[in-house]
Formats: sequence, structure tokens, C-alpha cells
Amino acid sequence: MTDLYLDLEWFFNQEVYLVGYAYSVTTVNLLYDETLTMENIHKMIEPVDGYIYFYGPDIGMLEKCTGLDIRNNFRCINLLKVFRDIMPGLDSYKLAAFEEMFEVKRSQKQYKTNIWKLVDDWNNPYKKQQVLKYNYEDVANLVRLKKEIFRLYGVGEEYLETTIMI
Repeated sequence: MTDLYLDLEWFFNQEVYLVGYAYSVTTVNLLYDETLTMENIHKMIEPVDGYIYFYGPDIGMLEKCTGLDIRNNFRCINLLKVFRDIMPGLDSYKLAAFEEMFEVKRSQKQYKTNIWKLVDDWNNPYKKQQVLKYNYEDVANLVRLKKEIFRLYGVGEEYLETTIMI
């Protein structure tokens, strides 16, 4: 089974400028600038015969910006909802909080406290590379966190089938 993990970045006008995606921790890719095309988005989702995992509103934003009907054609799982279901009562459900809780390391931390700086740095040619690294780490860490949390809490296919977005 091929699963897909997504993390998108978009401007205030809701235009997506960066799509980070992975099939595993070791297969992380980024679509941006000239590579952010419909052809590459189709190539990204084509091999998926498992689940599409994301955190928060990313799948809706991808559908809005591409016109694709992903939710009705793939099994989409919002990990934010899953984490809230299996770990109720936490102070924070930000991905950064889970990274800290499960000791998942990253080199690019500055945007976790100021997400508005992400767009500013994206538009700065000297800092754009930091944004790319940040998104890369977001996707890789999403894979790590999902695997660890699912293992610890015994999350399996039966539960996932009840959380698929439609």
C-alpha cells in the first residue's frame, strides 16, 4: 500500500506556493515555483492506494486550489482529528507540541512561533531555502509522528476507516 503525507504552505490570499509530500520518511519531495504544476500534483497522488494523511485544512486547500475532488477519490485522514480523538485533553494540538512530546527533532524551528514570518521569508531570496527546509521537516516529522503515535495507541485500519473525510 502506498500512503501519501501532505503539508502545504499558502499565502494570505489562499494561493498555495509550496507542497511538501512524502510516501515515507525517506521519500520527501517539494513542489514549488516551476515544479508546482497540475501535472506534478497528479503524479504525486497517482501512486496512492492507501491513505492520504495531512494535518488541519491542507486537503481542503489543495482541492480548492486545484479543482480536484480528492476526498471523494481517496481515503483522506486528518491527523489533527485523529490525535484529538486518541489523546483528548492536551493543552495544545499543534504539530510542534507533538514534536516536543515525542522528541522529534528539527533544524528549522523559527516558524513554529511566528507562522507569518514564513511568507516573508518565502519572498526573500536569501531566506527561501529555510522555508523549504522547514516544510521538508514538517512532512518528514508528520510521517514520524503518525507512525509513533499509531504504534503507541494501537491505531489500526478499523479505526481509520471511521475517520475518513467525505
